[in-house]
Amino acid sequence: MKSYKVEIKAGDYIEVGRFRNVVAKVKSIELDEHNQPVIVTSKGSRKLFNCRFSKLEKKAKDYLTKKYKKKTRTPHAIEKT
Repeated sequence: MKSYKVEIKAGDYIEVGRFRNVVAKVKSIELDEHNQPVIVTSKGSRKLFNCRFSKLEKKAKDYLTKKYKKKTRTPHAIEKT
């Protein structure tokens, strides 16, 4: 089983919204009535893991340095009966 350690602090930027396309700045981290962590952002309060952390995502330059192999399609043989 894998484990991850996520460090987030006030001042970090996260992506929020339905399509995770709006950037919000973390103002503080609090606990709700069920003692679950809640991030207070410039766009409102969010549950801790209902957002995507920008600092954990690959950057565009990581995609450019990765070598991609082109997939070649082989034509299927047509059998005559």
